[in-house]
Amino acid sequence: MRHLVRRLLVLLSAVCCATAWGADGDTPKDTLGFHLFSQHLPADDYNNINPGIYYRLAEGPVAGIYRNSVRRTSVYAGYTWQYGRFDLTTGAVTGYTHGAQLLLVPSMGLFTVHGVTARLAFIPRIEKRIGSHVLHIAVEM
Repeated sequence: MRHLVRRLLVLLSAVCCATAWGADGDTPKDTLGFHLFSQHLPADDYNNINPGIYYRLAEGPVAGIYRNSVRRTSVYAGYTWQYGRFDLTTGAVTGYTHGAQLLLVPSMGLFTVHGVTARLAFIPRIEKRIGSHVLHIAVEM
């Protein structure tokens, strides 16, 4: 399964890069992002290394895949509203205990270096007795 996820991530990266940049090197209109790691609050025995990839169209639709906190593959799709350096993503995500779950993630671009932006996201706990709140770091271009 691990090898399949890696191959899918590489394939998705290639497709996203090919569609995001024109043949003449135009500036990308869409966003390619990479999930990196998380910190769970309160901390428990969760996986904090969450590699993954996402692609967001300039108009707002977004989709991605990552290794989640309970060591499973998650796939999500939704819509992102952008307000300057602040974003709000809503949608659905798979890979957790109850099938597809609500996705509600506010985030903030922290800083940009050479066209790569570090993004901090807050993922609130959905159920009171299960899980934790999450701070998540991703980079995007």
